[in-house]
Amino acid sequence: MNACGQHNMAEIGFQGMSINSGKLVAPALQVLLGGGNLGNGQGRFSDKVIKIPSRRGPEALRLILNDFSANANGQSFLNYYDSKGEKYFYEFLKPLADVTNLTEADFIDWGNADNYVKAVGVGECAGVVIDLVATLIFEAKEKLTFAQEAYEDEKWADAIYLAYASLVNGAKALLLAENEKTNHHAGIIDLFDKVFIESKKIELDSTFRDLVYQINKNEPSKAFAKKYIEQGVTFFEKIENYRDKDLANA
Repeated sequence: MNACGQHNMAEIGFQGMSINSGKLVAPALQVLLGGGNLGNGQGRFSDKVIKIPSRRGPEALRLILNDFSANANGQSFLNYYDSKGEKYFYEFLKPLADVTNLTEADFIDWGNADNYVKAVGVGECAGVVIDLVATLIFEAKEKLTFAQEAYEDEKWADAIYLAYASLVNGAKALLLAENEKTNHHAGIIDLFDKVFIESKKIELDSTFRDLVYQINKNEPSKAFAKKYIEQGVTFFEKIENYRDKDLANA
């Protein structure tokens, strides 16, 4: 079953998502087992057993059904699943989770007829196809748009804070593409300098830290809001150029 919420209640369900393979992102399926409608208003949620590349979904289903057919001895699937346990199913599906041997076809999701484009990562949920890093950068840039709108409404403090949030979120998105993860702002800022600025992968007029922390050194004025937003626009031009080149060389 594959629709919002239904896969979590299915005896055998597949939930669309994405999976990392180095710097690339491939469409994937979370295999969910053991859910069901028990009758009399009772039900149970399935277990998240394993995540596999999307193209291997039919093979996973065939393995599960073959095992059930060969060994259930007349039991219902739920009773058979309970008797074997989650780990049993995880172990025989585990080889399908290997992302070291993905082919070009593995980066094209079901229902997507487009030719494979190197390093464009896609994931699927309820029919929506996304490139995770590109989506996060887009959302970060959207905050910069909100900052500009606040500036035009003469809300200087709001404009400055939104520009700050945009910078940090954009940096976090690019760090994710490098498999670098941190969730607090200070960590993101320091790590971006270490990974991109000190290595000269991206060149700014200052460190990222100095760029971002101008917010602590300036009053919320019209002049600073305008300057900060403009610097944000330049920052996104640089990180998007870097991302495009990085994907082209992947």
